Amino acid sequence: MATRELTHLMELEITTTPRETLVWAPTAQDAEQLRRELTDAGFIVMDADPWELNAFGRIPEGEHSKFDPARIFNVEIGAEANASLQALIDSGHRLVWHRWQPRPPRKVWGATVSVQRSSAGSASTSESAVHFGIPVRATRGLNLRMTRETYARINKRSSFYVRREDYPDGLWEQLDDNYDDPEHRFYTDAWCEEERERALANFDLNMAHFASLDPAEFENALQRAAKKYGMAEITDLSKWDGVPGLYIMVLDEYRQVYVGGAAGAGGIMKRVKQHWTRTQPLDRLIWPDVESSILAIDSFRALDTTRIFALKTASPFELEAELLESIPAKFRLNRIMGGRDAVKLAAIVGVDKVIKRRKFPAPDDQPS
Repeated sequence: MATRELTHLMELEITTTPRETLVWAPTAQDAEQLRRELTDAGFIVMDADPWELNAFGRIPEGEHSKFDPARIFNVEIGAEANASLQALIDSGHRLVWHRWQPRPPRKVWGATVSVQRSSAGSASTSESAVHFGIPVRATRGLNLRMTRETYARINKRSSFYVRREDYPDGLWEQLDDNYDDPEHRFYTDAWCEEERERALANFDLNMAHFASLDPAEFENALQRAAKKYGMAEITDLSKWDGVPGLYIMVLDEYRQVYVGGAAGAGGIMKRVKQHWTRTQPLDRLIWPDVESSILAIDSFRALDTTRIFALKTASPFELEAELLESIPAKFRLNRIMGGRDAVKLAAIVGVDKVIKRRKFPAPDDQPS
């Protein structure tokens, strides 16, 4: 479900029965907007009916008139409900249990639902700031800085397009236990929990690595690279709207950089904003394995970027790989080799040949 930059974030109430999951929006207009966005994105949305709630005795005596179908919609159950609810969460909305729900659990269909309503009432607020001259705001329930608590959020929907015919004989069936459906579109709860633990283990390895790095050595390496390629530190991204070129995003707290190129119409400003607003799905946090996976730049948030260096050039990808390799690997967040030919090369020699891996110290050598 696509999220517009200025989406009105809401606190959505949830009620469930064995055969339906109802989402209560603050107003009928809000409900219509959400229904339209979910439907356009291919999710199942149905009209709400009070029959199920009434049959299970969920509607208190004298409160039947409070069921307003105009601001309530049904997202079904199981995998369909998980996909729709997770899409709402990823768009920044907050799910809370309606007061009619007895003994509310922590989750429904794999999606987290809060028991406590926010103090702001029906509409939730989000963190915002002006960063590098442009407005930024937290979306999808995240903060403007990366945290361990929000790093590996569970989303059961697979982010990969998979087809049975692309798998060797028997391999598809061997993977069935990881999925809730025969088409391998939704992971099981058990797989998600295990993958989350793996992602957090890798997160901790990366954090220990960052803590071991010398700030002075990092600064010297950064300045050498910027000077060698004539890159200047910038403070106002709006001046780079539509400007093609090379950029270095600097995350000083972690002693890390990300090197990128921008050649499209949006230029450097658009590419940097994309990194700030995108999120890594759960099934893409580990690449290729726990023991060597680098944290993706899209897992960090806007305020984690503390400096930006840029160079205007019509051919950024001719220099991207060279610039990337001029910075020691321990200071880089790039997960693949630089340059436009990385994808082509992967198709020829295999993905393993273009993946960048983190070399973590042995457990006995890591600082406590």
